[in-house]
Amino acid sequence: MSNIIELKGISRTYGNGGQALTVLKNINLTIAAGEMVAIIGASGSGKSTLMNIMGCLDVPDSGDYYIGGQNAAQLSPDELARVRREHIGFIFQRYHLMPDLSALGNVEIPAIYANTERDKRRLRAAALLGRLGLEGREHHKPGELSGGQQQRVSIARSLINGGEIILADEPTGALDSQSGQEVLAILSELNQRGHTVVMVTHDMKVAQHAQRIIELRDGEIIADSGSKITATQTLPPPNRTRQSRWQSMLDRTRESLQMALKAMNAHRLRTTLTMTGIIFGIAAVVTVVALGEGAKQKTLENIKDLGTNVVSIYPGRDFFDDSIEGIRTLVPADAEALAKQGFVDSVSPEVSASDNIRFLGKSATASINGVGRDHFRVNGIQLLEGTTFRDDRTALQEVIIDENARKALFDAAGLQALGQIVFLGSVPARVVGIA
Repeated sequence: MSNIIELKGISRTYGNGGQALTVLKNINLTIAAGEMVAIIGASGSGKSTLMNIMGCLDVPDSGDYYIGGQNAAQLSPDELARVRREHIGFIFQRYHLMPDLSALGNVEIPAIYANTERDKRRLRAAALLGRLGLEGREHHKPGELSGGQQQRVSIARSLINGGEIILADEPTGALDSQSGQEVLAILSELNQRGHTVVMVTHDMKVAQHAQRIIELRDGEIIADSGSKITATQTLPPPNRTRQSRWQSMLDRTRESLQMALKAMNAHRLRTTLTMTGIIFGIAAVVTVVALGEGAKQKTLENIKDLGTNVVSIYPGRDFFDDSIEGIRTLVPADAEALAKQGFVDSVSPEVSASDNIRFLGKSATASINGVGRDHFRVNGIQLLEGTTFRDDRTALQEVIIDENARKALFDAAGLQALGQIVFLGSVPARVVGIA
């Protein structure tokens, strides 16, 4: 019979506390289709690592691994996943069943990932459970089954997609002697039907149920009893009928939601606490982000109000230019020339002085600025009351005061500021606005 598994010069090394630990050393091994092989050895001999490489769960550091004539090193991750899903069945010592799913649901899981139609996979799962002596217990959860029955469920799960190769890691390690014998009898029957069975065990009595025993020590094969194939049947090709892409997506989504809801229902307190933590966590993040964004926008608005695009122009070459008094520049004509430039939005000439501002018996020191009509647009100043200057050319004696000046001069008297005459030094001016 043809070889289904070939290992040529396989070596595997792990890092262990900064030191290299070689667990497999130049392994050369072939297993024919239909063989039942037991791999034995003490703990640390490399049995599990070898099985992981055979199951495409691990990658060797050197050497070549061929499965069904394909070099595993040349397969993409998706192709390796397909090989594991459709050609290899795994049986573990601890079963690894989903506690919230029934026996039937656990067996169906690999078929869901293989896109098998719902009705077909359910019928096949029920048939496998019935063949393994679990008829009538399909809807029992793992906690309602004995250890031997749980292992039978895991065996059925390994066969749902065909399982030409069955890899069993200590399949009887967690079972009593009677249940262990039943599981070994099932594996022998599967081998007789054409499945290739590879068992990893440290128990020689278990290994003696195989046709071929391979012994490992310190990562090397030290004994091989040779091939004795007694399979009486050829494994028929599995039915790979798949659903359409959209039907498969809907089916997977439905199954995922059902499993999620069952898990949530089985652990209500944990689900409630988890959801509460998520809700408060998201609310805290949203709140912090909102506060930060709000503060950012407020700061940007304040900066914008200061005039981030305002350029102030002064006469002279710098602030300490002694010849500034002799320079005749920045006359009204300069402002008019600047206003005509395409990159200029507004221009406002300005002269400044400091003097007293007086109204009746009230007086306060003020900074007095003579400005153009566009001064408020240039500096982003908004009027709270009144109007801005009507025309620069009329040179009316008008003044716009700020809130501080209004409070100092008019609040005590209880008068409206608009329209009142104040004195800027000795110059009278009418209040036309409050900024």
